[in-house]
Amino acid sequence: MTRTAARGFMSTTRTRSTVQSDTSVFDDVTEYWNRRAPLFDGAASHVRHKAEWLIVLRAAFATADAKDVLDLGSGTGACALAAAELGHRVTAIDGAAKMLAHARRNALLRGLDINFIVSSIDDFAATPGSADIVTIRNVLWTLKDPLAALKKARMLLRPDGRIVVSDGLWSVDPGNQSTYTTDLAARLPFHAGLTQPDAEKLLNDASFGDVHSWHHLLNALPYPGGAPFFVLSAVTPVTR
Repeated sequence: MTRTAARGFMSTTRTRSTVQSDTSVFDDVTEYWNRRAPLFDGAASHVRHKAEWLIVLRAAFATADAKDVLDLGSGTGACALAAAELGHRVTAIDGAAKMLAHARRNALLRGLDINFIVSSIDDFAATPGSADIVTIRNVLWTLKDPLAALKKARMLLRPDGRIVVSDGLWSVDPGNQSTYTTDLAARLPFHAGLTQPDAEKLLNDASFGDVHSWHHLLNALPYPGGAPFFVLSAVTPVTR
């Protein structure tokens, strides 16, 4: 079943303090993904390679205990659904309501208990240190300020919490390239996608440490066209 109340996460949002251009980028990106929502799962890697992604995420989470997992930019629920199937307590947020509606439906079909909240990452209001694990899959390339999103994730994590990030260099594969307008793409620093070194630098700049890669656990390339991709985990340093 799905839930509307959060485990330590509030469904309220803060008042926007971003400038109009930031709001416009978010609105344009959200509209793009809402339009794609009806057909998205038909070609999604997490649908075609569900069992393999479960193996990868189980390893990347590095825990046998049930944890509080926060999926930022959940889309149709790739990481949220997998985390719930692995037995974790999951909250999933996304600004594209139509994408999240598919995630809700899939959770209901699978009998999974997931708390879904429609919100941007910037506007998502939650208690600092309320998550054990944060997942961000195929999201950083869609953001105007991906470093800010990683810093937000770090704030939301408990000491020694873990982030799992996956993305790819989508521009090398015509089938995975976005069809963002030229104007919108120009406002997104990674609109062509990210490399693993790009992500490692962002994680380091957001003060994460102990970065490990996990994509080698996938037996086959999950994305048609051979787009380079990565799955990384990192942890929040424990302050003493």
